[in-house]
Amino acid sequence: MTPRVNWTSLATASPMGQQHYEVKIQEAMRIAGGSGWQFITSTVASLRSPVPANARFPMQLVHRMPASLAALAGQIRYPRADLVHRFDLRVPPGRLPEVVTAHDLPPARFDDEGGLPRFAMASARRAVGVICPSTFAADELRSLCGVTQTWVIPYGLSAEFQDPKPLPSLDLEALGVQGRYVVHAAGATKRKNLAGLAAAWQTLQSEGVDATLVLCGPPDQRRDDAFDGLAAVVKTGRLSLDTVAQLMAGAAAVVVPSTYEGFGLPALEGMACGAPVVAARCGALPEVCGDAGLLVEPSGEGLAAGLSLVLSDSDVAGRLVAQGLRRAKDFDWAVAAAAHLAVYREVLGI
Repeated sequence: MTPRVNWTSLATASPMGQQHYEVKIQEAMRIAGGSGWQFITSTVASLRSPVPANARFPMQLVHRMPASLAALAGQIRYPRADLVHRFDLRVPPGRLPEVVTAHDLPPARFDDEGGLPRFAMASARRAVGVICPSTFAADELRSLCGVTQTWVIPYGLSAEFQDPKPLPSLDLEALGVQGRYVVHAAGATKRKNLAGLAAAWQTLQSEGVDATLVLCGPPDQRRDDAFDGLAAVVKTGRLSLDTVAQLMAGAAAVVVPSTYEGFGLPALEGMACGAPVVAARCGALPEVCGDAGLLVEPSGEGLAAGLSLVLSDSDVAGRLVAQGLRRAKDFDWAVAAAAHLAVYREVLGI
């Protein structure tokens, strides 16, 4: 019989990096699995949420349940399957066997990253194992959750970031960007380290560096506060993936100052787009960048020194571009999909 896998994920009105990942890996698995697998989806939301979903729960109540009761709710609500793959620790667990994807655990490290349901940690231990995008993330799950079985499967690289052309000058001008520029494309929580980047940019401006810092991401008061009063800063708001890729393709540098990342997709995307990448020596960023990114301390001084070097030394910038393009080729959604299907076979014994 064809094995049935139930993919469960959290519905959201504002898709971000995690939802982009889920779409891409599921698309790749459907292609790789062909007719040998049957995939069904359960998109989870609260009873009153206006977001489209096909598996609704009284989420506040379920989030207070121990793992055993939350799993009972999941078993009742999810369709029958041979395997449940839960793509988010915040959705109720399903019937066993189950695997879970966990990108990292920022709520356990930072007070501005929301919280996890009561059942989250125990349900991760209850699962057969956890899929993580990096060794760093797997270590986090082992140390913070007590998970014993993990599989490390890196992300792939989406088509938008494969050989994009630089954004035309008229489009740059429409965004308010002129001349050389540096791109930061991420959120605004504490771990994204906007304070460090702002301090670095203030240093570079005081040294007379001729460049504009382009901040991509939905409007956020924390971003506004961090860069208030700084010159040569452009906030673009939310942009399409195509536009972000084109911005990166024409950038003098892509900067990823985060102090905590389970993967660090903007670093990979910057390398693939042919931009020199300056990244903090934190979290999974060293794993993603290898020797193809300029790794620095996440302080204002460290970030300023790294950006200054890339912006002033064409040999260093050129070397990073060449190494980054080569390294980016190692990340492929088809490879990630094949690795996921191998996990499914291992768990189901087929």
